[in-house]
Amino acid sequence: MNVLLTCVGRRRYLVDYFKSELNGAGMVFGVDNQRSAPAANVCDAFLVAPDIYAESYIDFLVDVCRNHRISALLSLNDLELPLIARHAQRLREVGTVPIVSSPEVVHLCADKFVTSQFAESIGIATPRSYATLQSAEEALDTGEVSFPLVVKPRWGSASFGIFFVENRDELRFAHAYCARIWKQSKFTRMGEADALVLVQEMIVGQEYGLDIFNDLEGQPLGLAARLKLSMRAGETDRAITVENGPFSDMAARISRALRHIGNVDCDVIERDGRLYLLEMNPRFGGGYPFSHIAGANLIRVLLSCLRGDYNGEEVRYQSGLEFAKCDFLASVEPPVLQRPQAAESVTCEGQGYA
Repeated sequence: MNVLLTCVGRRRYLVDYFKSELNGAGMVFGVDNQRSAPAANVCDAFLVAPDIYAESYIDFLVDVCRNHRISALLSLNDLELPLIARHAQRLREVGTVPIVSSPEVVHLCADKFVTSQFAESIGIATPRSYATLQSAEEALDTGEVSFPLVVKPRWGSASFGIFFVENRDELRFAHAYCARIWKQSKFTRMGEADALVLVQEMIVGQEYGLDIFNDLEGQPLGLAARLKLSMRAGETDRAITVENGPFSDMAARISRALRHIGNVDCDVIERDGRLYLLEMNPRFGGGYPFSHIAGANLIRVLLSCLRGDYNGEEVRYQSGLEFAKCDFLASVEPPVLQRPQAAESVTCEGQGYA
């Protein structure tokens, strides 16, 4: 069984997890549009890809999957998820299972205003959210919300463009500035030009990350939870695993209603004993290593689902384990693939890295 990780970037840990679980019974391929991607030289084979918005990109992925007999493809990039979801059938036609939810689910998770509406519709608390400056100011006038407020892009990732405002002057400035920088960002292809900025109630409390895992038919299989201790560049940097019981009802509601495929990484905050859903990312997120190392091996579950031999074993992990990410240097070899459209590979097994 060969697995392809697209936009593999810095996700060296996911490459290692898949290689460990495959244990020689398949290869882990990685693609990225930069040969210097830190995860490149831990893949069994690495391929230089076109930019995800290039016209040839999907053709490139289909060729890679066909030529290298890829059993499953996983995207690790929020910007790429809608593209993979729209073209999932082309991948299936060459025998590859795309581990991606439907375009509707991907859109629901990407659009933070729609995410808040979804949460409300299934009885989950979420910060009060306003899709326009006018509606936010009207809510202030009626006392529905009060300062401080959060201003952020309606579509975005990794804490891009988030502002915390204390008064109306700051609110208006942040709203205009957020729209401006969003229009100049790589996220413009994700959203809609007439509703760029979201204003939300600020919820102050303890933040958690959840890995809510469904099978290939969208049925719930497992849940892992961690308490976030610190963040860096929008990702969990330090965390401690916690019991999943307090989050089980929320996770069950999300799984049943969303019917996502594979993992969804959820940000949750607790205030006065009540849990609020902040965001959802329908992929393995930056917090997954904390779950995995504690024993919630969702990679093993996924591969079992793909092989058709998953026996319903409960996902278990140890709570109370604290971990922290750290930096290290990865060796970068000179580019050797000059034609990124070609489905050629560079074997990386055995190459050293620091």
